[in-house]
Amino acid sequence: MNPSTKRLLDELETFGQKNAGYSNIPPDTGQFFHMLVLISKAKHILEVGTSNGYSTIWLAEAVKQNNGKVTTIEISEHKMKMALENFKRARLDNINLIHGDALKEIQKLDEKFDFLFLDAIKKDYINYFKLAYPKLTENAVIVADNAIIFAEKMKEYLDHVRNSKDLKSVLVPIGTGVEFSLKLR
Repeated sequence: MNPSTKRLLDELETFGQKNAGYSNIPPDTGQFFHMLVLISKAKHILEVGTSNGYSTIWLAEAVKQNNGKVTTIEISEHKMKMALENFKRARLDNINLIHGDALKEIQKLDEKFDFLFLDAIKKDYINYFKLAYPKLTENAVIVADNAIIFAEKMKEYLDHVRNSKDLKSVLVPIGTGVEFSLKLR
């Protein structure tokens, strides 16, 4: 990662810590996702919940090495504008930012994804997942943030991915907890 992108990520991390409503993933989670994208050779990432673009930058930097792109969905117009500015500052052109409600926007997507990151309204993770699932390739990586601190709000999602015969799933105690799943079929 180039030094200017690293400085931007550091700046966004500090911003997220100081401003309510911008709870970015911790840097170790960003590094974990970056490695997962590289290891899985993902080319098409779907992110639900862009916020100010911090996690998107981690994902886009990694998928760029695989000649891929990130499609990310954000409902807040203010956060979307902030994210777009941050993507410009990071000089990343492999990001497609969709402004809207993910429960509606996911249905409109025609492409297949080999990596899914959920980081929006916790109780809706199960709904995002069910909409995205048919669009996921075999062996797609699925990561859902906040699986420790918001386990109760995510209960339906966590129960589903942990008990599905079509998925392998494990809780990774990094950051605020990441439920890491692999689509088997």
